[in-house]
Amino acid sequence: MPERYYIGRAAAAAGLTAKTLRYYETLGLLPPPDRTESGYRVYSPAEVRRLGFIVKAKRLGLTLREIRKILAIRDGGQVPCIHVQHLLQGKARDVESRIAELTALRRELQRLARRCGREIKTGGQAAVCPHVESLPNVPPRRPSSPPS
Repeated sequence: MPERYYIGRAAAAAGLTAKTLRYYETLGLLPPPDRTESGYRVYSPAEVRRLGFIVKAKRLGLTLREIRKILAIRDGGQVPCIHVQHLLQGKARDVESRIAELTALRRELQRLARRCGREIKTGGQAAVCPHVESLPNVPPRRPSSPPS
């Protein structure tokens, strides 16, 4: 009889909780599992490897929607490598952009901290801190990719 994993063991092997594994099933990232006569979910080694792929792809910043597309390409009998390459290149560009934003934020924080250290004001017109309040209003940053 081929090796089978019950839900807890399958989830642990992939670095997930059983609840997350069931959630991935509802999203269609995994096919409906086989069940024992008593109704317990059982998974094959191939399904556990698929779960491992999902976990690793999420770690790289891919959304569940993107992962679903990759799996659909694979399930359709094609190799998804070109599609994955394009996704990863886009993620790398997003990271570069975020690094630039964070670098600018770090410089601004350091500049404000130096100002605070040089001139400590008490009271005044500021509600809390004149240095922070003197910053221009900026609309909130929109996420670059849809939520997973």
